[in-house]
Formats: sequence, structure tokens, C-alpha cells
Amino acid sequence: MNEKRRALVKALFTGTAYVLLDGYSLLAQEAAGLSELYSPRHRPGEGFPQSVASGDPTSSGAVLWTRVDPTVAQGIGKDEFDPHLFAREGQTPETFAAVRRGSFVRFEVAADPDFVRIVRRGYAPIYRDFDNVVKVDLDGQLQPRSLYYYRFITLDGHTSRAGRFKTAAAETATLPALRLGCVTCADYTSGYYHAYRLLAQEELDLVVHLGDYIYEAVGAEGYQDPLPDRQIQLPSGNAKATTLEDYRTLYRTYRSDPDLQTLHERHAMAVIWDDHEFANDAYAATAPDDDLAPDPLRRNAATQAWFEYMPARVQFDAAADFQSAIRLYRSIKFGNLMELLLTDERLYRSAHPCGESTIGQRYLSPGCPRMFEAEQTMFGAEQRAWFLRRLSESTCTWKVWANEVQFTQFKILGLYLDLDAWDGYADERARLLERLQRSRVQNFVALTGDLHSFEANIIPSRFSLIRPGRPLGVELMTGSVTSGNLRELIEQRFSGRFCRNAPLPVETADGLLGILRAESTNDFFDKLSLLVSLENPWIKFFNSSEHGYSVLDLSPRAMTWTAYAVGDTRSRAGANKRALYRCEVPEGNTSLRTLETHEPEQRHSI
Repeated sequence: MNEKRRALVKALFTGTAYVLLDGYSLLAQEAAGLSELYSPRHRPGEGFPQSVASGDPTSSGAVLWTRVDPTVAQGIGKDEFDPHLFAREGQTPETFAAVRRGSFVRFEVAADPDFVRIVRRGYAPIYRDFDNVVKVDLDGQLQPRSLYYYRFITLDGHTSRAGRFKTAAAETATLPALRLGCVTCADYTSGYYHAYRLLAQEELDLVVHLGDYIYEAVGAEGYQDPLPDRQIQLPSGNAKATTLEDYRTLYRTYRSDPDLQTLHERHAMAVIWDDHEFANDAYAATAPDDDLAPDPLRRNAATQAWFEYMPARVQFDAAADFQSAIRLYRSIKFGNLMELLLTDERLYRSAHPCGESTIGQRYLSPGCPRMFEAEQTMFGAEQRAWFLRRLSESTCTWKVWANEVQFTQFKILGLYLDLDAWDGYADERARLLERLQRSRVQNFVALTGDLHSFEANIIPSRFSLIRPGRPLGVELMTGSVTSGNLRELIEQRFSGRFCRNAPLPVETADGLLGILRAESTNDFFDKLSLLVSLENPWIKFFNSSEHGYSVLDLSPRAMTWTAYAVGDTRSRAGANKRALYRCEVPEGNTSLRTLETHEPEQRHSI
């Protein structure tokens, strides 16, 4: 690929190309005519099957996203124009001609939901070769700590539903409060998105999605139990996504869900991925459940589809190798109150340390020497250096980490529960903790997903039952939106059925049942809770019986975390919000103080 073509592909994928219409800067006389063409003439939402989304807010903007139905408007192709004509400063006749052809959308940003007080408007290309999506990065264009509304309009008057987002406070501003919502693990086929709908109703500054936004599998035997009205057929005909069109089909389908659309319309989102955006327990370009040989083409297909559909301020270069194609890790500041660090724990990580079999190697493992070798990495050297630098240099009160997999040690009867988590990368974890302690990082919070469970943990400097280290931070794990939890897995093993997208392989559940000699589900959880508390004293709360979301309230004085259950996700009418657990972490004092717990049976709370 020549340099011009490479620059073209990269420019397209920055998602920042647009033309503003401030003061009629785009050929003023002709721009007035465009306003008449790009005006609403259809019911809001028609022609925008995935609605709208916003993400990665700054103190002066956010990334806006939509997708236009190709039957409504065909976007512009990567070989049809020079992207430099569509940069922010590119107000040219050629730009106007392309906009007039209808391969663009008009975007409007307003200070009111009726779009009377429009503060920014312009035109952005529809990227035909990238699934007809639109991305606009308005960083530098808006005011801090403000609520904005936005929409998109096509040449023939198709208009998206309106979305809204809040900009962050200026980096040096003092914030009195901040509110984040957290979600993770949302297999579309396994249940209904009650958690998304209820979270959309919360008053928030930002939603943090901790990964497994999609699942690559759509009906793998022994792994999923799709609901009749939520089944997905992939273009390849396979049970797991392997091609770009497969992954795009998943995103199109997931984003057609009305509850997920409502969540995106009401709140900006900061997103990371975990494994299922590519493949279960993936590392680098390897999907260990499918083939131990790396598959860079599949990895890049998964990465491109994620990039196309996420409102994230990241770039993607389709011509690069899979590890250089994207840099997902980044940080977002909200005044001097919080810095959010979003990391990538899949693309640069080493293989699982003790082998790729399930029982005894990846799960319920006695461990092996490689866990403690310096070469065994989750982050990779460059990302690790960035992460530690951001933590040690941050001047924000709260340092919050969007972390994909369990960080604190988790053992059952001396066996590591899951070596796909940080237990499998123990040397690197120890180095991170040592640096945190040496740099005297205060108010460190890890927000975690992956295990389909709720946890509230202290992060000690050393994981030891005899001499545990001093507290360095807290880890708060959010349960799944729909994906099967441990209670469902155990109940279904007793009934002889398989679990829907369980947090652990079926063989692991059978192993736990054998080890604990459990005679019923309640007997299992009674014994498990006792063992978790005895062998993992840093785990202060554990619940793997509910689906839901969590809310993080931050202030200069303290942080409060609330875990919410949302009821039966297998029933459309099953939504029932209730608080499971609420705790407080005082500023400058690494401790967890339980404020309330509302579990009907305390056997699941430690």
C-alpha cells in the first residue's frame, strides 16, 4: 500500500473528519442552500437503525456516532476523495460538492432538546466502506460541565433520534461530585437488557462499559442457550464470529436493542473491550478455545468492527499489524476530582501461564512458575509504563481504573480459580503494586468486570494469609448484564442442563461441585462463601447470583459504590431494581465501610 493510500485509510478511521458551519465558513452563500436540503422531513429515527451514541467526553467536546441505513444514504468510498479536503480547516468547493451529493450527514448540537439553541452544526462523511457509520469528534468545540443534545440529518431529511451527553469539567476545576454507571458482560442471546434500561434512567455523568459488549458466539453448544426471539444468524453460518461481516452483524444486532439504544441516547459512554469482542479467553491474536495458532486476520476483523461501532477517541489503521492497528488505552479527566484510566488487557498479553486446558491449567489450577516470571505480561511494556506514569503523575483526587479482569487474588481450596485473570500474571501485578506503594498513590479504585459477579475488595500490597500487605486501593466488580452467573451455572448443573454463557467453563463448575461435595445450590454457596472469606480475606463482598449494574458516586470527601440487581433477565417483564450492597471509601483512607446490604439471604455476602 502506497503512503497516500495508507494516510487515506488512517484518516478515515480517525473518525474526526467534518466541516463546521460556524459563521458560514463553508462557502457561505452555498451553505445556506444546504440548510434547506438537510432539514428534517421524516419521523425521528427512520433511517438510523442503530440510533446514536456519544463517548469519551472532554471538557470541550465528545465523540458523536451514528450509522445510516445504506438504503437511505450510501456513504462515500475511501477511493473517492482526498480526506485532507474534509479536515476541520478544509473549507473548499470540493468539500461542498461532496456534501451536496448526499454522502454526508448534517450534525447539530444544541443546548436544548428542541434544537432551538444550536451551538454547533456541520457536515460529516458517512463511511461506506466502514459499514456506513459516522463519527464526529467535537473536542475543542464546546463548553465544560454542560449538557448538550445532538442529532444527525441526511440529505433527503431522514433524522436520527436525539442523543445527549455531558462535557467534563476543565482539568483544573474543582468538582463537588461525579456520578458514573458501570456495566459489563451483556450476551444478547442470553437475556433482556433490563440493566441497560434501568441504568439509562439514572442521572449520570458517564457510563463505563468494562467489556464483553458483544459475544462472538451465538449458540455454541454447552455454552449458550439463546432465547427464541434473540437468536442471531451469522453470515458465515458458524456458531462463532470469524469474519468482518460476522462481527459487524453482531454489533448491528446488539445495537438494535431498544434498551441499549436508550442508554446510549441518554449518556456518554467510555468503553473498553474484554475477550468476547474477539474470542473467549483471547490473548493477542489467539482464540485458545478454537485454535492455538494466532489468527491476525480474525483479530483485525474483530478490532475493526469494534472501532466502527464504538464512540471512542481512538484511531485504527487497517493496513497495520494487529497490535499496531489500534491503541485502546487512554485516560479521561473530570476536573481535579477523577482521572479515568482505560486499559487493554487482551491485545498485548502473554498466553495463559500454565497451559490452555480448562481444569488444572486455566481454571482451578495449582499454578506454575511462569505466573511469576517477568516476561509474563497482561499490559505489555509500553502500556504498563503509560499506566504507571499516569497513576503516579495524576493530580486528581480519585484515580479510577477501568480494568477488565479480576485483579485481586482468588483461591478456592488452594487452587487459583481463574488464570485468565491477573492471578495468571502475578509478577506483573506485584510490580504494579510495588510501584503504587513506592509512589504513594492515594485513592486508587479498580472497576472490574468479566466474572459475572459483584465483588467489593481491598487491594493489598501483598496477597498473604499470614502477613497480608497494607491496603493500596479497592477493587469493585460489577455483575453481568445478562451473561450467566455462578448461581445459574450451579443450578443448571444440578438440573442437568447447560448454562447460558457462564463465567467459568462447565468443567470448572463440575470441579467445584466435586471439591465442595455440594448436595444443592444453597449448600454449594454456603460452603463457597465460607471458603472465599477464609482464603481471600481481601474479598469483603461476593455475589454471583444476580444480574445488574453499579453506580459510583465520587466527591472530594469520599466515594460510594452501589451494586444493583435487576431481576429475571430471561423474562421481558422481569425487571425489578433493588440495591444489593452499598459501601463507602473515605478519601485518603483505603478501607471499605459497608453502608447497607439488602440480600434476602446473607449466605452470599461475605
